[in-house]
Amino acid sequence: MPFSNFTNPYKNPVDIPEIYRQHMNFQKLFKSDGSYVRPAEDPVTIWAIQILVEEYSVPLEAMELELYADFAEGTYQGGRRYQGRADVVVYDDRYANAVGNLDVAFIMLEAMEPNKKLDGKDPEGWVDHLNRLNAYMSASPSARYAILTSGKHTIVYRRDLDYPRKLEPIGDALPSKYESSREAAKHSRYTVVLNPNEPDGIQTGLIPLSRDRFREVLGDTRSGCHSILRDNEGLQPQEAVDAMVKFLFAKWYDEQATVDLAKQTGESRAYVFSINPETDPERLLVQVRDTFEKAKQWERDTLAKKFGDDLGVRLAFNEADVLQFKPHTTMQIVERLQSWSLRKSSADVKGGVFEDFLSKTFRDDLGQYFTPTPVINLMVGILQPTVNDYVGDPACGSARMLTHILDYVRKQEYAKAIAGNITNHSTQANIHLRVCEKQ
Repeated sequence: MPFSNFTNPYKNPVDIPEIYRQHMNFQKLFKSDGSYVRPAEDPVTIWAIQILVEEYSVPLEAMELELYADFAEGTYQGGRRYQGRADVVVYDDRYANAVGNLDVAFIMLEAMEPNKKLDGKDPEGWVDHLNRLNAYMSASPSARYAILTSGKHTIVYRRDLDYPRKLEPIGDALPSKYESSREAAKHSRYTVVLNPNEPDGIQTGLIPLSRDRFREVLGDTRSGCHSILRDNEGLQPQEAVDAMVKFLFAKWYDEQATVDLAKQTGESRAYVFSINPETDPERLLVQVRDTFEKAKQWERDTLAKKFGDDLGVRLAFNEADVLQFKPHTTMQIVERLQSWSLRKSSADVKGGVFEDFLSKTFRDDLGQYFTPTPVINLMVGILQPTVNDYVGDPACGSARMLTHILDYVRKQEYAKAIAGNITNHSTQANIHLRVCEKQ
């Protein structure tokens, strides 16, 4: 599906289809009298937008035009910065900020005059526009593809993951269609569906993990996450452990954030950690990476409410931590994790599997050991903590002692609540009986 057959069909603005001419996102192209702001370039922009919509299924709502951005042309200008306009930005509509606006760019498009030559170095020519496009891409770490078109000539570029300022030309077509979040919800096997018959009003389609199943998903079998990371990325055991923790952190956040989005929008939502035959591995990579970044920000914001800005070692990950591997590695990890729910899996299951799975690595390489479960149960039973107690473990490791204490207190409080409810009902019944007797 290349960008081709340009005949400048929209040289006259009145020929633009109503759906584009009246859309609020595209008003920046026109003056008050309906004429183009840039008569030579804007017909190319509309033509390219139509291809994105009709050939690549990009929703109009996922596009923004004439987005201003600060960028540097280069050090030869003495470090001065300029403000440029990205002609078209296509956002990943899976993400929205706190006020509901899209904020994760996926594709950047730069349009230019049709009479400009391919690779031309004349003013406002191909090279000038490519430099600007490169600057826009550099200013947006989430953008994956860049399109430079004059209508007569089009080149699609892919951002190099290892060298973010390097754009690799891949031809005159995007590698796959854009799958909107609404379409993803139709195709995905794992989707949050609003269901008033469920206790919390939602149906996730995910299955809680048992200890054995979780061990199998993470484990060192041929299809386990550890093996995938080792074989595809050449990671050492400790590096693979670190990568798996990042994937699980992003997966847990994805589950919670998707539920929140479904309740907020009133629509079914597909998880990021979900693949189908239409899934673009390049886009999935960006989505998983940005889910991890949003999970880090969520953790920072949550802890800041309690501890202020001095978070220090309280954070699980710092700003330098990223989750970015090869597209096919990410695809395989997501495929292994997509059907399981970390939200609904008990802390004991997750903690126990991590200790089982990690114990050999840490015992052999780092000399660390984990307290056996029977010993934990004995110590918690002796301690008998209550909801009013503060419990600390200065050598917590995977924090299983603390999660057992939390589970113990939760069960005790639940038992008290049940007993109190029964007592209240009994008392109310006795009062009602006495009232009836007096009457």
